This record gives sequence, C-alpha cells and structure tokens, in this order.
Amino acid sequence: MDPNNLWLGVALIMGVIEAGTISIITVWFVIGALAAYVASWFGADRIVQAVVFVVVSVACLLAFRPLVLKRLASKKASDPTPVGQPGIVTEAIDGAAHTGRVETPDHMSWSADSHDGSTIPVGTKVRITEQRSVKLVVQPCEPDAS
Repeated sequence: MDPNNLWLGVALIMGVIEAGTISIITVWFVIGALAAYVASWFGADRIVQAVVFVVVSVACLLAFRPLVLKRLASKKASDPTPVGQPGIVTEAIDGAAHTGRVETPDHMSWSADSHDGSTIPVGTKVRITEQRSVKLVVQPCEPDAS
C-alpha cells in the first residue's frame, strides 16, 4: 500500500465510526486525516503528517463541534410539536396494552396512549398532553357545557 494512502484509510475508518455512532467527534478526525494526506503529497515526513493530523483534528473538534451541536439543538427545539392540539381517536386507546391511534388536525395519524392509563373509545375528542418520540399521550376533552 502506498504510504500516502494510509491517511485515506484513517479517514475512511473514522468516517465509518462516525456514521455508526453519530457522535460528532470522529468526523473531525476525518478532516485531520485528509489534511495529513494532503501534507503527505507535499512531501512532509511522517512526523509532520502526524502533527498535522492531530492539530487539525483537535482544532476542528474544539472549534466546530460546539457550533454543530448548538445548531442541531436549535433545530430540534424549533421542530413543530402536536402537544396542546386537539385530536380524535381513530383506533380505541387501550391504556393497559398501550395501543391506539389518534388523528391530529393536520390529518396525521399517530400511535397514542392515554394520559392516565384508561381506555378511550373511537371517535372521542382528545387533547394531546405529551409526545414521547413517535407516540402521543392524550386525555379526553371535557364535554362542551351547552
């Protein structure tokens, strides 16, 4: 194997690790390995290549990871949530079995569970009180006082 390709191998391995963990840590070592690869093509010896790898990797990690994490956090916070919206039960909610479905005003069908573990029949108007990943937690709406 060409010694210059060592850094491409390191970049590939770090990329695979990042894809498997999504930790936003090893991606910076991919950049460091690519920088060391470029240094190798300019004739830098192994020690200089290793220094370039470490310096670029750590600099990117310290400089860019906080920015990426902040951006991801703000994106998550701005995602729309159905909490507080009304819905209608389309498949009876069985609190004991944790099964049932609710349709939201935007015509999305969600897996649902009752707030207090009770059974809620089909057609019942509910209020969404919580979202747990892809499952909504609901409670029946108070009947209109007419």
